[in-house]
Amino acid sequence: MSASGEVSGNTEAVQKALKEHTKNNIDEYVQVSTFSDEEVHESIRGHISLEWKTWFMYRKLGADCGRANIGLHGFAMLFKRAAAECFADGMWLESYLVQRGGRSKPSDIPAPDIHFPDDPVDPVIPVHAAFQREKELLEDLLRLCKTADEAGDYALEDAIETRFLKKETKHVKDMGDLLQQCVRISKNVGHGLYHLDKELRESKGIVPWAHNNNPDSTDEILSAAMGDLAEAKLFP
Repeated sequence: MSASGEVSGNTEAVQKALKEHTKNNIDEYVQVSTFSDEEVHESIRGHISLEWKTWFMYRKLGADCGRANIGLHGFAMLFKRAAAECFADGMWLESYLVQRGGRSKPSDIPAPDIHFPDDPVDPVIPVHAAFQREKELLEDLLRLCKTADEAGDYALEDAIETRFLKKETKHVKDMGDLLQQCVRISKNVGHGLYHLDKELRESKGIVPWAHNNNPDSTDEILSAAMGDLAEAKLFP
């Protein structure tokens, strides 16, 4: 075949490919078979929406705590930190959805109906609401994992387990502990709320005992204990 014949054949092949790929949805090329199920997409979008609803709630509570007649700036740091994390998690999951060939379909975010009471200033109701929302996030992540497993999408299941499940389990425990402390100090009105807020200020909004709720800290304790034993020369 002549060179001109080869060029003509290649041109026809290129034109055919252009016509084919122009009509097709490239997102469908990106998707593997396990990610083509619309139920999987809707499950991911549902969790993104929940993350952003939680972000809005935490932003509202953080703003409430900064008001002059409440003035709990440690709690404000706690809620603003939680809000930032929820927003980042929602953004990450949305990017993951698009990366896998899905489509973002944002839904309306309703205005939060929670507020931090100022007469009297008491943290139990808002902290309980935060605890319930963290638990709802964890349960929704477990639902999402189940959906991924049923679809055979182990990549999605691994992504959820690796990025979200461990830390969300810890958040539920941290917020439950904080709720318990709030209940204790609210039974006897006095300096308790001031000191708890001061602890949160000093820790930049991180629950002060959060490290104790991390199972990985057990490894650090064991490592330190074994180090002490080694220095004591009990094992010559």
